Amino acid sequence: MKVTRPGSATPSSMGAGDGRYPSNPYAAYTYGKQVRKKGASDADQHKVDIINRDILIAEPAVTPNIHDIADVLGIPDEQVTPAVERAISRLMLRVNGLSDHLSELQRHQVELARAEGRDPFTGALSRNSFMQIVENEMVLVGSDRTTRALLLCEIANLDDVLQRHGHGCKEGVFTFLYRTITEFIMPPHQVGYLGCNDFIALLYNMDEQDAWQRADAITRRLKKHPYFWNGKYITIVPVFGIYHVKSGETAEEALASVDYALRAEKEMKSAQLQRIPSGL
Repeated sequence: MKVTRPGSATPSSMGAGDGRYPSNPYAAYTYGKQVRKKGASDADQHKVDIINRDILIAEPAVTPNIHDIADVLGIPDEQVTPAVERAISRLMLRVNGLSDHLSELQRHQVELARAEGRDPFTGALSRNSFMQIVENEMVLVGSDRTTRALLLCEIANLDDVLQRHGHGCKEGVFTFLYRTITEFIMPPHQVGYLGCNDFIALLYNMDEQDAWQRADAITRRLKKHPYFWNGKYITIVPVFGIYHVKSGETAEEALASVDYALRAEKEMKSAQLQRIPSGL
């Protein structure tokens, strides 16, 4: 708190060598002595704690000094009327409210940007996010020793599940399949959802045999632990296609190649089923 210098508290005739008054005019405040001129008001409000140097008797509480705000805004003190003070106070409250609202919007924007990369339906990487990752990795193919492969997974009996159990069951099947895939394909490998009934994974440093072992493990898990829906076990039949990315390819070309591998796998399995006698 600002303390006003007691200019006339120490008479000039009683200077430094008088003994009754200290040479420092502020010493009276330091030691808590009352310094009064004849006829002056009580100076208790000027007493100062010698240790903490705080005002012993606090002055009455005052409203915030709006003049400081007015000075910042360039308004002369003589023009700061009560009406101006009230207007400035309302303005500052409005500014604070807008600042808080802006902070909240920015927080929501960050959350939306974070969630944008995930498919809200399954929780896997969205198609755009996954393809962007693949496109970035295509640039590095051939420049390092890391191999990259795409594993495409399709639900072969999705139409049958949809006709028998409806959309609610289909959505549950997608979520269940994604959880099963991520049990066997974990980071740093990437798993995405392309839409319809296609899941896809980007595999690092995994040869074709290792990739097929992962695919077979997923198939066995789904057979051993099928999806449970409304008191019934739902059979999920996945079909896989695997393709190792080559240098110079684009992300779309690699996706088309792994899709071709999946179609070839489906035709091979379909041919095997047709050769099985119907009586068995």
